[in-house]
Amino acid sequence: MAVGLCAAIFAVALLIPGLGGALLNGYIKGKLESAFATAHPGCVLRIGALEYSFGANRLVSKSVTMNTPDSTFAAGRVALAGVRWTRLFLGREAPAEVFAKASLDATSLSMAFTHAHYGITTTRLRASVPSLELVAEGTELRPLLRDEALFAADGFRTTRFHLVVPECRVLGLAYAAWIRAGEFRAREIQLLRPSLDALADRDKPVRPSGLRPLMVNEALAAIRPPLQVGLLTINDGFLNYGERVVAGAAPGVLTFTALNLRAEAISNRGGATAAIRLKAQGKLMDAGALKVLMTIPLTGPDVSLRYSGTLSAMDLTRLDAFLDRAEHIRIKSGRVNEVAFAVEVIAGQAHGRVRASYRDLKMAVLDQETGTEKGVGNRIASFLMNTFQLRHSNGPDATGAVKEGKVDYRRKRNDTFIQVVWFSLRSGLLDLIK
Repeated sequence: MAVGLCAAIFAVALLIPGLGGALLNGYIKGKLESAFATAHPGCVLRIGALEYSFGANRLVSKSVTMNTPDSTFAAGRVALAGVRWTRLFLGREAPAEVFAKASLDATSLSMAFTHAHYGITTTRLRASVPSLELVAEGTELRPLLRDEALFAADGFRTTRFHLVVPECRVLGLAYAAWIRAGEFRAREIQLLRPSLDALADRDKPVRPSGLRPLMVNEALAAIRPPLQVGLLTINDGFLNYGERVVAGAAPGVLTFTALNLRAEAISNRGGATAAIRLKAQGKLMDAGALKVLMTIPLTGPDVSLRYSGTLSAMDLTRLDAFLDRAEHIRIKSGRVNEVAFAVEVIAGQAHGRVRASYRDLKMAVLDQETGTEKGVGNRIASFLMNTFQLRHSNGPDATGAVKEGKVDYRRKRNDTFIQVVWFSLRSGLLDLIK
């Protein structure tokens, strides 16, 4: 009733410029804030000063804030134009028709999820229903706490994420289906120059939860409204992945630079043959060129996928930035000429082959406390590994045959999707160098 009365008064305000400002910022704004509080107990909505431009059919709010028990939202200037207000007030048109020519321009958006200890900010958000576009500039997802405080808040292993996306473009967005039924369908999503920094805390026990991490197909299936993205692209991305095994210690770090990715046919609906097709390439430790092709079925139990790829020539000691601290192993020398792999995972069981041509591989075992090679125990372990366990070079023998590594890995209960991919490939690499 209050909303309907506000609508009628707002319609009058639009036609009487001299009276409009007082009505908008007095009675109407107050009634809207009160109606929101009634509909959402425990939540508070505050709307800043309102202005309406009759000629441009544009409604502007100087600010908007919303507080709920679990989150806070704030925005600076918010401009909404092109809405068919008369049809909205009369209720004779469906919402999709009312907003068919609408556009939104909002600045300084921020949302904080207090229980999750994360927040997200966006410098500017622009949406245009007629052009079927949505553009977000300067988006950042980051924890609300410093690393030590964030990890201390959880008694089990966790991973901290910090994501920055300078520009995200959604093209061919079906606003009508989104407004009408909550369906999200887009022709393409472009992420330009994104960077992701992830830090895994391994100094705590694994969470004894009965819930297993969702795989890609399971995560998509958990989204109830229909979702369909024809193409997702990442251009010139950066990934920094770190692991630490001692609280407060420096982490081992893996980096992927110049990362470009194309993922086609992302959907949570489809037949038995529906699958996401992914192609990615980047530079591992800013050295070796890594290329990967992957197919992820959208149906079926557990995790199933196929992936293959290559790694170009690189100095293997570049990996010590990760291995030294995360695995307490150091590559003393070694150079790979090329690595090729092909892996298939069916219902959590991985099989496949890894081929690699490399030479002069030597490794050392490091002390877990000091991180050095010193100590009788470390020297003996390094000697035994290099003398009896390690294949120092791999290339064609007299018959032209080359040893291949056998991939044999079964998903563990707490493995994430990325861990399934990496642990499967790692099993083949370890088999190859023995």
